[in-house]
Amino acid sequence: MMNGGAAETPRTFVKEVKRIVIKVGTAVVTRGDGRLALGRLGALCEQIKELNYQHYEVIVVTSGAVGLGRQRLKYRQLVNSSFADLQKPQDGLDGKACAAVGQNCIMALYDTLFSQLDVTSAQLLVTDSDFRDKEFRKQLKHTIESLMSLRVVPIINENDADSSGIFWDNDSLAALLALELNADLLVLLSDVEGLYSGPPSDPESKLIRTYIERVHLGGITFGDKSRLGRGGMTAKVKAAVMAAKAGVPVIITSGFDPESILKVLQGDDVGTLFHRDAHLWVKTKETGARDMAVAARECSRRLQALSSEDRKKILLDIANALEANEKVIKVENEADVAAAEQAGMEKSLIARLALKPGKARQCCAA
Repeated sequence: MMNGGAAETPRTFVKEVKRIVIKVGTAVVTRGDGRLALGRLGALCEQIKELNYQHYEVIVVTSGAVGLGRQRLKYRQLVNSSFADLQKPQDGLDGKACAAVGQNCIMALYDTLFSQLDVTSAQLLVTDSDFRDKEFRKQLKHTIESLMSLRVVPIINENDADSSGIFWDNDSLAALLALELNADLLVLLSDVEGLYSGPPSDPESKLIRTYIERVHLGGITFGDKSRLGRGGMTAKVKAAVMAAKAGVPVIITSGFDPESILKVLQGDDVGTLFHRDAHLWVKTKETGARDMAVAARECSRRLQALSSEDRKKILLDIANALEANEKVIKVENEADVAAAEQAGMEKSLIARLALKPGKARQCCAA
């Protein structure tokens, strides 16, 4: 069970995922010294190649352009400086100039890595003013879907060189794109395993497997923002909550794990999940079998003591509740079946436990 009083959720919904948006943070594509993390980028591209081969539709939102551009321009500034210039205080580099140089660098790297894996990629840059335009969003969606139909991987970034800043960070851009493109899942790759109850460096902090707003809101202490990017975990959580409430599940997980995305799509309990129905998964107090049997007997006696009209009304309310919550019941039942299979129960008992499609309606009709 997860901390905070909520149960770990069965991630069975990933079986239905076809379209996935993957956001790669600056801290993932670069090392601590600001240079490229070629090993991590290579592992990321290999995972995307595998997903592409399995006919997933993958859209990548990447950070790192500004950081790479700054590194390149600092080197150029040093080469072009005289000894006298180096004795003077160095002015900071313009962020838009860094972005203009870095966008070319980051895309050249993706193109090189994907070419080695026989995958074709495409670059798309968006700005704040573009994204406010309904017609632009329509054309953007059409272009991306055309690329994916050809199994081309779209790589999207905010055009920082020409943007006035609707997107505070690429996490919010990724969330907006996931909604616009009707994605089945958004994965935010970070330099930590997921969302913790406090700073990850604090040994008292616990990894939150499933974020439930009424349980965790206000109880999380965020650490410093990203060492290189504009956002950090606060920005990721904000974007994840927005997307999840709108119907796109989100998982924040580590981009340092060379198989993190594959593990997510296998249903492994990695990272932190944000889901619209997470509030339904709050753990209730455990009740023993004997207590449940006694309660059932007592309720049966009370039901028999009622008039036939009252009993009919109660049963109709139960039937309506079963139909209204059929999807939630199905998810919970799949978790029970999986647990029974893992426990080695007999197949005949598992077959009786499993709910077939329409079983709730049959119960209601009965």
